[in-house]
Amino acid sequence: MINKIKTGKKLRFLLPLVLSVILAGTVASAEEERQADPIKTDLLEKGKKVYFKRCVWCHGVEGEGDGPSHDRLFTKPRNFIQGTFKIRWTDSGELPRDQDLINTVTHGLTGSAMPAWGDFLKKEEIEAVVQFVKSLVQDRDFSDEDETMLDTVTELGPNPWGSTAPYHLDIPQEAIDEGKKIMVANKCFECHGGEGAGDGNPTMKDDWGFPILAASWKECWNFRGARRNHYDPFNVARTISTGLNGTPMPNFRDKISIEDRWKLAAFVNSLCPRKKIDKLTNKPIADFLIAAKYTEGEIAPKISDPMWVSPDHSPKIVERAEDKADHPRRNYIALAGQITFGQRNFDPKSDNLWVSARWNKDQGVFYLVEYDNRFLSTDPEYPEAVAIQWPAKLQDLFGAEKPYFINGDSKKPVDLWKASIMPKDYSATNAPKEDGYQLDVTVEELVGHGYNALNPKESEPTVKVVDAIYKQGRLKVMFQRALTTDGDMDVQIPAETFIPVAFMQWAGADKEIDEHMAVSTWYYTILEPPLPDSLYYMPPIMAVVFVGLQGWLVWMTNRTKKMYSDGKVQQDDLPF
Repeated sequence: MINKIKTGKKLRFLLPLVLSVILAGTVASAEEERQADPIKTDLLEKGKKVYFKRCVWCHGVEGEGDGPSHDRLFTKPRNFIQGTFKIRWTDSGELPRDQDLINTVTHGLTGSAMPAWGDFLKKEEIEAVVQFVKSLVQDRDFSDEDETMLDTVTELGPNPWGSTAPYHLDIPQEAIDEGKKIMVANKCFECHGGEGAGDGNPTMKDDWGFPILAASWKECWNFRGARRNHYDPFNVARTISTGLNGTPMPNFRDKISIEDRWKLAAFVNSLCPRKKIDKLTNKPIADFLIAAKYTEGEIAPKISDPMWVSPDHSPKIVERAEDKADHPRRNYIALAGQITFGQRNFDPKSDNLWVSARWNKDQGVFYLVEYDNRFLSTDPEYPEAVAIQWPAKLQDLFGAEKPYFINGDSKKPVDLWKASIMPKDYSATNAPKEDGYQLDVTVEELVGHGYNALNPKESEPTVKVVDAIYKQGRLKVMFQRALTTDGDMDVQIPAETFIPVAFMQWAGADKEIDEHMAVSTWYYTILEPPLPDSLYYMPPIMAVVFVGLQGWLVWMTNRTKKMYSDGKVQQDDLPF
């Protein structure tokens, strides 16, 4: 019996050692180069049918990325001829595994026009079309014995903090701070910008000569290969390990250790605001109600004032004490290209903006509109611009009625506040500027009666832009206007009423102008009611009454005790 116990103890001691040896061997074998996955010819016919039904419109008949819709898309559809694929687990320059291509087709590539085909195709159809895509590669041969692949991602393992979605909760701040140092040491800011907005290099091109932009770390829902798990730092660690073939993004596997790759991923991951993601669009769910916070006292007309500081993330996901201060909520507004009339816009450079608001009776309403924009225009013919659109005749709308969302219509006109922006002393190739760039802003007040019926107002101007700045890839503009005006076509803004509001944005650096723009649908805004006066004087009154009652009870208790001790009251004298 004693021998059995000793044997058991030895086994328990040896088991972790044996497991570690086995795991080490597994990782070692995973890191060994192996032959590329050959084409499964028996699936080609089935894959061809899927390709010509679903894929040819973007990728083209021969797979050159020249389908009928390619010229309207940014980024461009993949050209399969060279066998260059971005999202892989294999080393730089190597062909992908079959599973890498299956994952791309299944989950799509967020931030591009490549949809998640797993929502529409069966598993066997995806496996077949992957084989047909491989057959379109001309410059490389999957069956060539020199085409080997090295799995560079398995070595990463799970994230070292054991953190799960939304991932930031269990990642220590020390790891994030170390990651920032690693970012600076490896000069990631040269492409991705000083604060990760992707505003570091405006001249980059891919292997096919098309313009390409560095990823904005502030919008992780647009990361390629996020696979509907946008906040997972693994997405970043994988890209650092493999690079992105066909782009200027290199492989840092030999330069940055595994431990440091995870720390760098933690830092990048920390820059992305936590919002609830819509599974259909793979974008954050928009905040359809913009609540303008009532402000007692003066509203500071300066973007840098602490009263305008508020987080991008949703308080329901990230709860911090400093976020519960008296700050207006920063609301996420989704934008899409205008594809209804005129010069259509299929690839807007901004797909969202953020809005926060304050108001009081003396100063009116303030709307702070901001959005990430990697590079600004310096051409006066194509200024940057952003606009807020309102129903001009709000009082005439019944129920949920709204004007047409682009410039209104003949019966329901719109009131448009438009700010056109030109930066001072700015160059897209400048190093990051901590203080940001001051802006020249011109405000137009327009009335719209339809697509081609947008005209300046005849009344006196009432809208101001009281502050504006461009800093580290984010442009901010603060509008101000009185609640009511004398203008016949000015929206009159009542408190405690749901008011339709919409937004438009023009990226001058991309030659967006007039109807070539990004637009939102109608949202709603409301001026939160001021706190009633009773809220200020009732609490002190109640406090005085409460303290007085407590004092009276203490006095009565002490008086009764004294009467007993003095013999003035006997038990028999009590009425009970």
